[in-house]
Amino acid sequence: MRLLRELAVAVTLLVIVGVLARSGVGRFVLPVVGLAVAAALVALLSKRPAYARTAVGPRTRIIESAVESADVACVECGSPATTRRRYVREWVVLGVPVVLLDDGENPVCDAHRD
Repeated sequence: MRLLRELAVAVTLLVIVGVLARSGVGRFVLPVVGLAVAAALVALLSKRPAYARTAVGPRTRIIESAVESADVACVECGSPATTRRRYVREWVVLGVPVVLLDDGENPVCDAHRD
């Protein structure tokens, strides 16, 4: 169902671009939209990438952060956790995550961090 909705949005956008290209308004709107897309691309590429710029396909990354509350238990031994590990599996195209495949988090103590 999601793919059908995305296809409908893409076709609608192409129809709008086609209508604008044939009208006088399109001579102003299309270059402005093109510049906005180029600026968004530059902003995206100037950020630190989550993956190497040549990465394509499914990739996994782990993000570690400190645990905020003291009542969180380690998933390995049950002692108080000090680190929260968030894992993210994504489909990547040229280093940019496109689709989230799976994610989750595991609180761990210092003894089970490695």
